Amino acid sequence: MSKAHPVALLSPSRLPVLGLVLTGLLAACGPQASKDPPLPPPDPATNAKINFQPAGAAVPTGYTADTGAAYSDARGYGWVAQSDRAPLNVSVNARVYEAQPVDPRLKSFIHMQYNANTTTPAVRTPAAWEYAIPDGTYTVTVSTGDASANLDSTHALNIEGQKAVLPYKPADTNKFRSVTLRVPVSDGRLTIDAIGGTNTKINYVTIAPGNRPSVRETNPENGQTMVDPRGAVTADLNLPASSVDSSTLTQAVSLAGPDGKPVPAIVNTSGGGDIVVLKPNADLQPFTTYTFTITSALKDGAGNAFLPFSTSFVTGPMAGNGGPVAFEQVPQANVPSGAYTSVQIGPDNMLYAATLTGEIRRFAMGADGTLGVPQTITSVRTANGGAPRTIIGLTFDPSSTADNLVLWISNNVIYTGQPVDDWTGKITRLSGPNLEKVQDYVVGLPRSVRDHLTNSISFKPGEPGALYVLQGSNSSTGAPDSQWGMRPERLLTGALLRVDLNKITAGSPVNVKTEDGGNYNPYAFGAPVTLYATGIRNAYDMVWHTNGSLYVPANGGAAGGNTPSVPSPLPASCANRPDGSYKGPVVNGKNGMLKQKDFLFNVKQNKYYGHPNPARCEWVLNGGNPTAGVDPAEVIDYPAGTLPDPNWGGVAYDFGENQSPNGVIEEYTLPGNSLLKNRLLVVRYSRGKDIIVLKPGPDGKIVASETLENVPGLTNFNPSPLDLTQNRSNGHLYVAQLNETNGQGTITLVRPK
Repeated sequence: MSKAHPVALLSPSRLPVLGLVLTGLLAACGPQASKDPPLPPPDPATNAKINFQPAGAAVPTGYTADTGAAYSDARGYGWVAQSDRAPLNVSVNARVYEAQPVDPRLKSFIHMQYNANTTTPAVRTPAAWEYAIPDGTYTVTVSTGDASANLDSTHALNIEGQKAVLPYKPADTNKFRSVTLRVPVSDGRLTIDAIGGTNTKINYVTIAPGNRPSVRETNPENGQTMVDPRGAVTADLNLPASSVDSSTLTQAVSLAGPDGKPVPAIVNTSGGGDIVVLKPNADLQPFTTYTFTITSALKDGAGNAFLPFSTSFVTGPMAGNGGPVAFEQVPQANVPSGAYTSVQIGPDNMLYAATLTGEIRRFAMGADGTLGVPQTITSVRTANGGAPRTIIGLTFDPSSTADNLVLWISNNVIYTGQPVDDWTGKITRLSGPNLEKVQDYVVGLPRSVRDHLTNSISFKPGEPGALYVLQGSNSSTGAPDSQWGMRPERLLTGALLRVDLNKITAGSPVNVKTEDGGNYNPYAFGAPVTLYATGIRNAYDMVWHTNGSLYVPANGGAAGGNTPSVPSPLPASCANRPDGSYKGPVVNGKNGMLKQKDFLFNVKQNKYYGHPNPARCEWVLNGGNPTAGVDPAEVIDYPAGTLPDPNWGGVAYDFGENQSPNGVIEEYTLPGNSLLKNRLLVVRYSRGKDIIVLKPGPDGKIVASETLENVPGLTNFNPSPLDLTQNRSNGHLYVAQLNETNGQGTITLVRPK
């Protein structure tokens, strides 16, 4: 590794400004005649790449300079007035700063709006940029920002009327935004404007055919500085045909330091195949430039190559060590490689681990936590004719003892890369010394075409016979979309279900198929399976805390989902809502939604937690957008003033984007005076690949200021962590891990120090 760069050399705000190249000449001479060459429309073999800069400034390799000349038909691109699209020369608004080392495309820009109250010569008419192009769908990348120390803008960019860069104020360490959208053109010109911004500045644009998958945006941003060296790189994707082919990830995705050598890292995607995540195996070097690259070797499931992509960022100082607690990860030699999904400790003091393929492995635990050679239990597969059944939910009946094992599971048809049949989820009871007796209690549960299925199950303490079931959604953000096979939401999807086992006779499972020929009614008097809480998009796990709260971490939708519209008149089924009918707001459905955050919910009965479902008369995504300011769980695709659903239950904790919070437990039996007593331990599968520690307050709300991250021993899991459990007698943690790219994984012992 080459020597790290001092941060002072990499932060533009700490450098003397070297000056505006050519700005004085431009101001003195006025608008310049354009010498920019004509550009052909993009074709499948080439892309149009335009850099916005003053005349005479160095042009980034592979780009054509646009120096601000007015649009002309002869040239085929240029600037127009935002209001009436009349040709407008804005060359006097071009700037370049040489003191920007990360990406040469970010050195220069053109003001699309000039709002500064100065005497500097400038075109103050709001401007837009246009490019003559045949009608069709295109993949367009735009970048906005200012390399100087000026932070006086609210940048915003729209492509063909679609919001690309949402209004944002730059920060000293994060001055730029770049976004790629697939946009249709129907008037012969691609138009980019800055409506919604103030003093917006555009750096570059690329235009490519719209039939190839591409990177939509990344975290960190291109040009970002002071990035946490312990973080990951995530890329949201545009997927016109299919999800990511995970088998192509490792050869196509890389992160390199200044020496150009790839950084050892885990590269994977989400269960839905709609993002790319690269997590270094070790901390990055502080104050060092890194470049994240995706090549055309990355393919989607239909075999289409991704558009090549590259972005760079600079790390900052090392973050804190996560507080006064520490653990150690202990690999287990006796754990065979497998697709582990869930782990539980039984009343016989044995560790049970479920798999994607329908086996259950039972391990003896030594005094030091070491796992013995497992027994593999295949009774679930045997009962289903040998077919694999993905097991997610895994919980022992409260009445179960070491001599009378009773294990409840949720199980589903396995997803192998092709769309999966709906209505194939089950709740099943296993009993006997080797769990050899298999009895289905609930069948006909819905499931998505991919990895949203019937997830974890749990008994509520003090409520015998009541089993709670997390049922995943069928879509990204409530309306059918191509990424999720255009499958609609069902009456029971995206919800927490309550199963009254006392109302079901062993050997006579209840079929809860609600549509497509099924007629199960969860609202009927005496129904054994009912809706406890709704709008929970895809929650993997839950925990009944000793403070009485039910905490549920949930995964938000990736970019590109669709939302439903409120119909008129309202369907008669709205009378089934807990509040008796739907009372607004009226929202219009939107396609191509921005990515949504991951949340922790403190779930209450009959409350709604933000994932729309027209089958239940639920239409508003997350918290709506009630004010012009920043609102909890806001959806800025909605106009300001859009209230949340009347039954909106709110958010207990905001994990941010691309974290994929999954397994969760309450820590309360660590020997001695545990500093983690009663805290939540939540696995973060995607971006973090770690375990985050959250502290509930006396009112049940999470005390955000006492969140613990980067706890020694709870970071850098490889493969990615998915679920966890704790041996209450000694505090040992067992973490189930899964590699999304090959379906293999392991179980790691995590011991407190």
